[in-house]
Amino acid sequence: MKPLNKTRYAILGVLLEGPTTGYEIKSLMGRSTVYFWQESDSTIYPMLKVLAREGRVVSEIVYVGKKKKQVFSITETGRMEFKAWFDNPTSEETPRNEFLLKLFFATDRKKMVRLFQERLEKAQKIYEEYKKIESRLESLGEHPRKAIRLTSLRYGITQLTSEITWLKEGILEHAHC
Repeated sequence: MKPLNKTRYAILGVLLEGPTTGYEIKSLMGRSTVYFWQESDSTIYPMLKVLAREGRVVSEIVYVGKKKKQVFSITETGRMEFKAWFDNPTSEETPRNEFLLKLFFATDRKKMVRLFQERLEKAQKIYEEYKKIESRLESLGEHPRKAIRLTSLRYGITQLTSEITWLKEGILEHAHC
């Protein structure tokens, strides 16, 4: 059996927050889930059409001035599907990590150290972004999902902290070999 495209759940989850446009879905994901779940225009808009055809979402055309926008809302059927997905155990996933793929195929320590240094720069940059997001979230007033979003973010911060330590140790260990 072909596994369901999880894009549908990312979109339904966003729509639980309230009616929005496809552009706003992409924009929200670009500020939040992009660090662990990426979707592009080429997946969001076709999936919105599928979800509408299936009755999981409905849309209406609204005008902001002369600009026409298609606003999507989740239906009760969509809510039920999202809840069923959410309540089921998380499926097994094989993450795709180009750094680890290249590391696996590295042919000498010099190439390995170069990969470590390159990844360290990226990991430190992402870590700094996460810390800025953490500060921004902490400065929010009372928000119903603030604590949950901070917990999610701190998972990423913890992973990056561990990865940065591992990368630095690997560079020191192998740089002079």
